[in-house]
Amino acid sequence: MDCSYFRARINHYVDGELGYLETAELQGHLSFCADCAEELAQMSEVRGAMATWGRTELAPPPGFAERVAAAAALEPKPGEATVGRVVGDALDALDDTLGRIPLPGGRTIPVKNVLGYGLAAAAVLIQVERYLRRARELKPL
Repeated sequence: MDCSYFRARINHYVDGELGYLETAELQGHLSFCADCAEELAQMSEVRGAMATWGRTELAPPPGFAERVAAAAALEPKPGEATVGRVVGDALDALDDTLGRIPLPGGRTIPVKNVLGYGLAAAAVLIQVERYLRRARELKPL
């Protein structure tokens, strides 16, 4: 059975916007169509919950205010130096001191980035050397 005609009118029925004949027609359909009756029940339940939503008083869980106050106490005060801000300021100063390297096409790259890439490559090479040395030491003869 195609209930689309009646399903489209369920909202209007709940809102009281249907005329007498349309209401009687929908109620007649609801008396034998379990699917539409279930949809009406669900719609009414949702509408009822929404109607009481603003009137329901919610209480915070126990200890909520204390946890918020403790978390706020751990936050840095405005203008207070944090590790991230100190590191950022140091990197900005390093950029100002070392400058930038020009690249083809008019682009530039900070010197600190080149130094960082070099240090990372050196760390990888040192780790590879250590791995190979251990592999030779552990290799049975």
